[in-house]
Amino acid sequence: MAVIVVPRFDPRVYADRGAVGLLVPGAGSTVSRERALASLVSGRVVSSLVDLDRKPSLELATAPAETTIYVALPPPGSSQNVVRYPVAIVGPAYNGLLTSGSTRIDGLVSLADIAPTAAAIAAGAAPRIQARVEPQAAATLARLDIDLTRAHDARKGATIVLVAWIVVLAALGILHGSAVAGRAAVLVAPAAFATALLLRAVGVDDPTTVVVALGLSTGTVAFLLGLRAGALVPAVVAFLSLFLLTLAVWPEINALAAIGPHPDGGGRFFGMTNQVGTLLLAPSLAAATLVGVVGAVAIGLLLLVTVGWSRAGADGGGVLVTATALAVLLAGTTRARLTAARVVLGVLGIVVFGLALVGLDALLGGSSHVTNAVGGGPGSLFDDLDRRLRISWAGATSAWHTVLLCLLALAGLGWLGWRGRRSPVVVAMLAGLGVSLIVNDTPVDVLGYGALGLLALTAWDETRALERSSEASHRNRASHESAVGSSIRPSA
Repeated sequence: MAVIVVPRFDPRVYADRGAVGLLVPGAGSTVSRERALASLVSGRVVSSLVDLDRKPSLELATAPAETTIYVALPPPGSSQNVVRYPVAIVGPAYNGLLTSGSTRIDGLVSLADIAPTAAAIAAGAAPRIQARVEPQAAATLARLDIDLTRAHDARKGATIVLVAWIVVLAALGILHGSAVAGRAAVLVAPAAFATALLLRAVGVDDPTTVVVALGLSTGTVAFLLGLRAGALVPAVVAFLSLFLLTLAVWPEINALAAIGPHPDGGGRFFGMTNQVGTLLLAPSLAAATLVGVVGAVAIGLLLLVTVGWSRAGADGGGVLVTATALAVLLAGTTRARLTAARVVLGVLGIVVFGLALVGLDALLGGSSHVTNAVGGGPGSLFDDLDRRLRISWAGATSAWHTVLLCLLALAGLGWLGWRGRRSPVVVAMLAGLGVSLIVNDTPVDVLGYGALGLLALTAWDETRALERSSEASHRNRASHESAVGSSIRPSA
């Protein structure tokens, strides 16, 4: 077994005698050869923000062996993380296209999987990186590289569309008391995500076309659903169910959509990102508010499976965020009396519940970075939490604009939180965001998209209250008029 770092090569060089693929050289917006090498020899993802002190578990070779992994890495110095590099494995059982459970995108592998794969091959065990037969492997990789580039190019425009529709509809709801706008605002995120998935599924990937279609479809679908007061719950349940099915069965559709994971950035290759999870929390809590305790638990469980099931992506932090928000919502809607002891027990219960879900997933055959971290014991969990906190701080303070964005988002959350301090659903959203800041490592996404989600939720909650008050006033007026009419009607 040998792993050799070579200059960048054309996959066709090895396609006839081995299996070929592409790899993302790092995690983050920038990469360097030094960090790529650290990830290669340690078998762990090395962030562009921290984590350079990784212990090596792989010794690089200079000559081929029976099985040889050829890896190309970035040039010296720092560069933008927008280029994929080729990797090839020449040896028994390797022919066609490289595949990896770490990415679930055929042809794309994680740089951190090289060392564990080499160790497994040397030990005669099943490696992480395997291969499937593909006669046109080099052409398939060229198409995959284009798909990744187009998804990256469409992402900024798609994000602008998503943010604009939430802000516009939420503003109409809050400023003008429009219940239709309030309901539409909270449904913007599911409408946008569904549109992005559909476009990817039918093969529409031109960035301009994707952004225009998202802009037209998102607002139209959200507004049409907002016209009916009873559409919110079935719309949210239907979307979560279809989203779960897509994540589990067709992960590439989600991975290469304009809104979703960023496989081109090396951070998350499939499943639900913190951006998507944060924005879906608002409509899920709104739907849970409308269906009573049993219905709320059912919606919460559906969201927990979508977030935490290893087959769908396994976001351990998302499990704790969802469980916390749901618990706070149930406590608020049932008017449970909160004491210090109950709060402590609730926190412990959420942690135990999250660990139990991960354990159940592992018992049923699930495997992910979450099950591996929990299986490693308390030391592994605390190491992972410490790493996430350090990455979070570095990400929030990496540039002046990230600091400004975080401060603005915090101010917005503070204002919305004070405005809705007596609303159980608003308090539940804030509690979930607070946990997310601790357990996730993308504070800019959590704060920014959290403020947007809470803005939409506030518009829905306030216009719903106004609508209910108006309906009650109308019923009282009708009852009064009926009573007056009866009192002046002449007797027989």
